[in-house]
Amino acid sequence: MKICAVIAEYNPFHNGHLKQLRAAKRETGADVLVVVMSGSFTQRGDICVADKFTRAEWAIQAGADAVLELPTVYSLSCASNFAKGAIKTLSMLGEFTLSFGTEAEELEQLSMAAEFMNSESNDMTSLLKGYLSEGYSVARSRTMALDRLRPDVANMLRSPNNILAVEYIKAASAYGGKIKFHQVDRKPDDMKKYLSSTLIREKLRAGEDVGAFVPPFVTLDGLTDISKYNAISTYAMKSRSAEQLAELANISEGMENRISKADFNSMEEYLELTSRRYTRSTIKRIAACATVGLTKEFATLAEENKPYCTLLGIRPSKKKALLPLLAEADGYFFFKHSDCAADSPVYPLVQLDVKADKILKLCK
Repeated sequence: MKICAVIAEYNPFHNGHLKQLRAAKRETGADVLVVVMSGSFTQRGDICVADKFTRAEWAIQAGADAVLELPTVYSLSCASNFAKGAIKTLSMLGEFTLSFGTEAEELEQLSMAAEFMNSESNDMTSLLKGYLSEGYSVARSRTMALDRLRPDVANMLRSPNNILAVEYIKAASAYGGKIKFHQVDRKPDDMKKYLSSTLIREKLRAGEDVGAFVPPFVTLDGLTDISKYNAISTYAMKSRSAEQLAELANISEGMENRISKADFNSMEEYLELTSRRYTRSTIKRIAACATVGLTKEFATLAEENKPYCTLLGIRPSKKKALLPLLAEADGYFFFKHSDCAADSPVYPLVQLDVKADKILKLCK
C-alpha cells in the first residue's frame, strides 16, 4: 500500500490546502492519503478557530482518507520540535511519502539546505552562539549566520513554508530511507483565489466575507471566541509565580522573571514583551503552554516514549487498509482519548490533549 502523508493545521482550511491535497494524492499515486493535524492549538501559539473534528471533516471532504491528531506537546513547539514530533507521529505508518507546500523551485534545494543544517559545522555553531549571546532569537540567529556562510540557503529559509520543509527533511533523516518527499509549489495569485490562513483569520475578525478563499464545504460559523481565550490565557500567566513559569515548555534564560514582573492585564499588553530573542510566536506559545499546563516535563516524556496518535476521522472505504496498520504499529494508537489506559506511559500526554480540547470548548 502506497501512503502519502501531509502535516497540517487547517486553521482554517482554504483553497490552497485543497490544491495541495489533490496534487499530493494525484502526483504521488498514493493509495491512501493521511493527514496529521494539530488538535486545539497551532505551532504559532494560537487557539484554533474551530474544533479538531470539524477541521478533520474538512480534510476528509477535500480528499484525505484519514486524519490523525498531532499531540499538543508537539503542536505547541518551535519549528524544529514541531517537525520532529509530526514525523515521529507519522512514523507509525511505516514507509510513506511526505508532501508539503514550498516556495523553493526544486526539492533538491531543500534537501541540500537540510543537509547543510544537519552538518553543524564549526563555523555555523560559532556564529550561532555569537548571535544568540547578543540576544537574537534562534531563528534570527540562524538566518544571520547563514547570511555569512550560505546566502543561498539563507534566502530560501526566509519563507516559513521552506523553513518547515527543511525541518521535515532534517527530522526524517533519523528514519533512514523510509520517508520520501513530494513538493507542491506555492505561487502567489494576487489574492484572487488563494489566501493564507493568517489573512483569512484577519478578515474573519474584521467581519469580511472570505467565501472566495475557502471551499464550499468549509463553513465558518460559531468560531472560537478569541477574546474568551485571551482572558483565560492572561489569567493563566498572571496566576503563576516565576518558579512555576520557569517550568513551562518554550521558556528559558530568565524570561520567567521578566513575565512575572511585568504589569499586564490583557493579551495585547502581554505580547508587548516580545524582544529580539523572544518573537511574537514564541511569546504566544509560552502563554498557550501556561494555559494548558504544558511543561518541560511533558516534552521530556514525549521524547523518551514511543509515538502515539488519536484518530480524528477516516474514510469508511479505507478502514480495512489503515486501521490494522496503525493498531500494529510500534507506538500507541487510540480511536478516542478515553481508549488510553491510566497506566499507559503516554497517558499524561493524552490528558494534555484532553485539557486543550476543553479550553477550546470553553471559548465557544
